[in-house]
Amino acid sequence: MGKITCLEEGFAEVKTLVSCCPKLEHFALKKLEKVVKELEFKVKICKEREELKIKEHELKEMIELKKEILDLKIHKELEEIKCKKEACEAHLHEELEELKGKADLFGHAINPIERIKYGFQEFKIHFEEKKEYYEKLAECHKPKFLIFTDCDSRVDLCKILNLEVGEAIVVRNVGCLVAAYGQEGTCPSAHAAIEYAVKELQVEHILVIGHTKCDAIQSLMKAHHEEKSHFSEHFSNWLKIGEHTCKHVKGVHSSKSFEEQYTVCEKVKKLRSSELDGYYI
Repeated sequence: MGKITCLEEGFAEVKTLVSCCPKLEHFALKKLEKVVKELEFKVKICKEREELKIKEHELKEMIELKKEILDLKIHKELEEIKCKKEACEAHLHEELEELKGKADLFGHAINPIERIKYGFQEFKIHFEEKKEYYEKLAECHKPKFLIFTDCDSRVDLCKILNLEVGEAIVVRNVGCLVAAYGQEGTCPSAHAAIEYAVKELQVEHILVIGHTKCDAIQSLMKAHHEEKSHFSEHFSNWLKIGEHTCKHVKGVHSSKSFEEQYTVCEKVKKLRSSELDGYYI
């Protein structure tokens, strides 16, 4: 209505000017042209204003949509954090219960029977996880290594070398000694293990692995220094297997102290009955 009224007023004004004085026709046309331009400008302003309103409305809708999306995202992240928190709390609770169980087993009053039960339960879990491997292992025994080591409870070669079950035959004895052929007596267990591993199972790698601060070697060295040993006769007789090593160390390193000779003797200890190298850790 505003546009029509404006046009009507403009034409009415032009008609009035022309009717009053025909000579003013040119001036009236100029006046009409000015009115038309003003009208076009107003129409343009109105159009731009409408476009701005539309854009403003679109922007408001976009802002609301982004806000909803952001709210949903934040809600989702909060739910994920909550789930992770609950999972972590459950895991920590399980670890705490496990530690409590271990504390009961390894505390001041150790219960040997419970310790064995707990260990077996842990193995059964491990067994189920690797059941296929153990089933194949039951059908075929093909170890890669034959290892001679000390019977010290702190020297667990499978853990130290990270060996799997079935990878190695481990022979443990006092001092990590292997007697020369015939020296072991009527029951040569070490030689039987070598024969079984090499001939029967075709093991290709044989290792002799000793350790530091070995009580057996220390006792052997003390005997050669004419010091009394508190170990039994059976223990002392077994250590005679290593006498050749002890004599060799004393002869070559006679100028060194007992502690130094003791360390050297640990390091040069090897198999007498074969040409296999020994490994020292």
